[in-house]
Amino acid sequence: MAIAIIDDKTTQGLIDSIFRGVLFLVVGVLYKSMLTIHWKKFKQGGFASWGIIILGAILLQIVISFTKSLLPSVANTVTDNPDTITVSFSLFVISLGPIFTSLLEDIVFRYTLLHKFFIPNTSIRIVVLVSNSILFGLIHYYNFDQHLILTVSFMAAGLFLNLIYIWTRNIWYVLLIHGLNNFVLSTLGITALWFMQLLN
Repeated sequence: MAIAIIDDKTTQGLIDSIFRGVLFLVVGVLYKSMLTIHWKKFKQGGFASWGIIILGAILLQIVISFTKSLLPSVANTVTDNPDTITVSFSLFVISLGPIFTSLLEDIVFRYTLLHKFFIPNTSIRIVVLVSNSILFGLIHYYNFDQHLILTVSFMAAGLFLNLIYIWTRNIWYVLLIHGLNNFVLSTLGITALWFMQLLN
């Protein structure tokens, strides 16, 4: 399956990725104190912390893939399937958008929404955990050509990331797991295609 980048789409994608990058920098400044404290604790774990990140990214993709396999198939509504892939610097910048987004989502969903409402009441904790996961899936509605049922796979991903955050109580674990997952699926894929084009 190939993707051809049209100038208008490229411009729109560039603006979107740059906006996400700027927004991430702003959120990073606003949450600098928390990020610093959590980073110091993350570093104390040494190689074990990085092992959790790699294992977590693999498990996240397994959770998404397994959940998708359980969902009813939905016909692909995309009719524009060009035969060529044009890899450019613009496309590389666009591929960074999902990385910025993953980091923003984790600060919003895991630290702000989950952490702040995770009060010591088991029933309320379960409601917050599940509601947060559902909301996380629903914000990806347009990622799936507006097929609501397909967002369930991202609801499962949200639940997985929520559980990682509750287990570690450290934002860097979910930031890096989610960011690594999106990096492999977007930027690394584009980079691999670029090298393949160079070899040809």
